[in-house]
Amino acid sequence: MRRHFLPLLPYFFLCLLFSSAHAAGLVDYVNPLQGTDSKREFSHGNTYPAIALPWGMNVWTPQTGVNRDGWIYKYRENTIRGFRQTHQCSPWTNDYAAFSLMPVSGKLIAAQDQRATPFQHANEQAGPHYYKVVLDNKISAEMAPTERGAFLRFEYPEDQGAFLVVDANSGGSEVKIFPRERKIIGICKNAPRSVPENFANYFVIQFDQPFTAHGTWQNNDGQTFPGETERRGDYVGAYVQFRPGAKVNVKVASSFISPGQAEENLRRELGRHRSVASVKNAAERAWNEHLGRVRIDGGTPEQLATFYSCFYRSMLFPRQFHEYDTRGKPVYYSPYDGKIHSGYLYTDTGFWDTFRAQFPLNVILFPAMHGRYMASLLDAYDQSGWLPSWSFPGHSGGMIGNHAFSVLADAHAKGIRTFDPEKVLAAMWHDANAKGPRGPSIGRSGAEHYWKLGYVPSDKHGEATAKTLEYAYDDWCAWQLARSI
Repeated sequence: MRRHFLPLLPYFFLCLLFSSAHAAGLVDYVNPLQGTDSKREFSHGNTYPAIALPWGMNVWTPQTGVNRDGWIYKYRENTIRGFRQTHQCSPWTNDYAAFSLMPVSGKLIAAQDQRATPFQHANEQAGPHYYKVVLDNKISAEMAPTERGAFLRFEYPEDQGAFLVVDANSGGSEVKIFPRERKIIGICKNAPRSVPENFANYFVIQFDQPFTAHGTWQNNDGQTFPGETERRGDYVGAYVQFRPGAKVNVKVASSFISPGQAEENLRRELGRHRSVASVKNAAERAWNEHLGRVRIDGGTPEQLATFYSCFYRSMLFPRQFHEYDTRGKPVYYSPYDGKIHSGYLYTDTGFWDTFRAQFPLNVILFPAMHGRYMASLLDAYDQSGWLPSWSFPGHSGGMIGNHAFSVLADAHAKGIRTFDPEKVLAAMWHDANAKGPRGPSIGRSGAEHYWKLGYVPSDKHGEATAKTLEYAYDDWCAWQLARSI
């Protein structure tokens, strides 16, 4: 095997980082619907069509599933109940900070089950940079992403009432309507237990068409309050009405810092854009540039589609959690200590199993981004006392092992110098000898027995063999880093 594989390595690396002119059109190979035709009986995993920029803070997707259900989009389902901002990195970790927009035709219906509208996949277009569907009720919906927002466009039939429902989700939410400004702002607080109490996602929605009516609604029954401009509670939302046949452009952005920062994100990322096509073209250029880091010679169109569809998935996580203030400086809300910090932060990834392949690939293809991410791991340690193993967006504690050791040691071995290796070693020593507050991978489950016996005993801990192997590998990574300095 080694004799056949090694001669191919120089050829592989020569195919990397080639001229962007060769990358034009690579996004057309990507199929975001790949992997969505799944069900629980078949697999514990599922993908959804992620409409986003590489490592964007937010992802947008059509939603066929109910709120707070990890299976957001199932290809076999035939109704859409919203176009959702999501941060979900797997169905069994579920989502957080999610809200959605849904166009409604005819009579106003706010409740998520009743507003779900049939559609056909033949009327659906999906790419990383653009999504469009024509629903069976003749409403056309389009969306194109920015890093912290999206540009959406809805076209309504001429002879029906035209409504847009904003669903701020359960778990604590607020909405406020500004009819004269053609704007809605809101807060959604749905989140896992791994975040501080002051966690919130602040969103702003700007329309280019006047409202003919507006109101709020609440709860799963969708009780409406016509004319009301503000509502808060466990589960609330807003609605606005347009003239029949309206063609409505909608700009949306959000922030984990403040409502003012959400407005700044909207201005910075969407202010110059006047159409969904403009945002689509910008997103297409971004994806072609990133996908173009790897060139494939030969292969069938089907093989190219398989490769680039998978390559696209590798650039969704970890996601950016930082934003840019009015001076253009990076800032972020920390899901570890609940405070605002300067600098870069990335989150929403588990190092199981991505430490084996995705992150070693990232350090080769995207060293600048990867260097920022490595530095942010130490920031997370400073703010929480632990290196992340599964961040979502704080410490979820899932899976086993301390694979930040592997990712950091690999980055240093490949020339990344955005962090202090001695500080990293101190953090590794701490995490290898202590157990955190939740889950087996915050610190080290079974550390006391591992160090005393040289293995994790199965009569004391679950997953003992796997833990022993992973800890031994992670310790080897720490030793390689120590030896290199």
